[in-house]
Amino acid sequence: MLRATIALLSVASFAVSANVTLPSGEDWINHASEGLAPYWLMPSAQGEPIGNFPTFRCDDGTLLDVSDVCPELDRGWITPHFGKEFTRMKSRQTYAYGVLYHLTGDKQALALAKQGAYYLIDQLEDKQNGGFIGYTKEGKAGQNWQQRTSQDQAYALVGLAMYYYLTQDKKVEEALIAQQAFIFDKYRLSDNSGLAWVLADGEDGKATRRELVAQLDQINGYMLLVAPLLKEPTKSKWLDDLNWLTQAMIDHYHSEDEQRFYGAIHDKAAMMPNANHNDFGHTIKAYWMTYLTGHALNNSDWSEFGLDGMKHTLDQAQYQKDFANVSNYFGERLQKMWQGQDITGWQSRPHSQWASSWEWAELDQAAMTVSLVDGSMKDVLQYTLPTFHDVWVDHKYGGVGLDPKRTKAFHWGNGYHQFEHALIGYLYAQQVDAKLAVLHYARPTNSNMPMEPYYYQGDVVKLEKLGDGTQKVSFNNIRP
Repeated sequence: MLRATIALLSVASFAVSANVTLPSGEDWINHASEGLAPYWLMPSAQGEPIGNFPTFRCDDGTLLDVSDVCPELDRGWITPHFGKEFTRMKSRQTYAYGVLYHLTGDKQALALAKQGAYYLIDQLEDKQNGGFIGYTKEGKAGQNWQQRTSQDQAYALVGLAMYYYLTQDKKVEEALIAQQAFIFDKYRLSDNSGLAWVLADGEDGKATRRELVAQLDQINGYMLLVAPLLKEPTKSKWLDDLNWLTQAMIDHYHSEDEQRFYGAIHDKAAMMPNANHNDFGHTIKAYWMTYLTGHALNNSDWSEFGLDGMKHTLDQAQYQKDFANVSNYFGERLQKMWQGQDITGWQSRPHSQWASSWEWAELDQAAMTVSLVDGSMKDVLQYTLPTFHDVWVDHKYGGVGLDPKRTKAFHWGNGYHQFEHALIGYLYAQQVDAKLAVLHYARPTNSNMPMEPYYYQGDVVKLEKLGDGTQKVSFNNIRP
């Protein structure tokens, strides 16, 4: 049974300034295993066959019934997609199981990640045209292959990338390499300005569209995690492509004057502050990826650019709220603790005082990264991290919704962001509290693949080879 509230706040360690309390590493593990996992471990989440994870589920975990739609899915921007089963959702859920295993050693989660990864490869690779099917409808591919977005092609890999990082699985490695080659061959624009959105006009837009996420989601979806793990010559090819794509993203999508990334650049309307994807979430993710890529490629200019951009965006995205106005969203503990205070929250856009859960997660992750670099942001994180644990999580059924506790599984809502947030949170907490970060892997016993904690670096203090062929690895000195 889920605990009604998760213990959120740890005793401040020597590394944290006075009176600033942050979730401990143990709190993050509890958050993942008790706050998030129950919703994703339900039988209804596992699919038929297992690994064919469903796109649409109600907040209580039941599968969508189109004859009696649950209110959380009965929304105008969701209902037109009923009947579609999206590859990206199956992949993002695969990623979630991978992180759950990574943090807890839960073997069921590892098995589900494998089933998800293999279903993607066996059933959803387009053997005729290359790439992955975007979605199926009544068991058939729903689009012409040239109408599939490069973003969907990237997200088809996010679960495979996580599973490969954990296991070094050869079948998954081959699929990753083939798909990366397909994307960079087919979608690379002739003017070298990045990757196309689609190759032919269709329901997802025109071939003339130029979207930030066509570039960004290659980097965060699979390239940054997988590239350092590959063997030569594939490794160098991926790193070259990563270098080219990051430079293209900066050159064509970043505005120095506005200090943000444009969500799209195909016309002036798409570049306006209120247009789609012109939010703090996409901008912070682009700066975060550029910062991390700078470290991966030894490009100090990019790392400096990314760090400065994150700091500027995080400053813009903060707002102060009288706690009395939002206290009903919070559990008893925080109501008592923050009564009569102004608290800090994240907003999606200037003056909005609203953010979706994924935007909140991305801003938290960037803030934790900045804090690992220079010790700042703790005054903000002491509010935003406990708020995510308390307000966003559905403590009855588990999982995180697009809105607080609501709308958890639809054609864009899945476990990806909430589990990445938990992983970054755990690594951050352990480093701040000067404790070892313990992560689980399932690589071959003779593996020479580099051991690093996700996107970060760390020093291996202890590597335990468990009897079942898995490994438990303890890191210290966690750093971006």
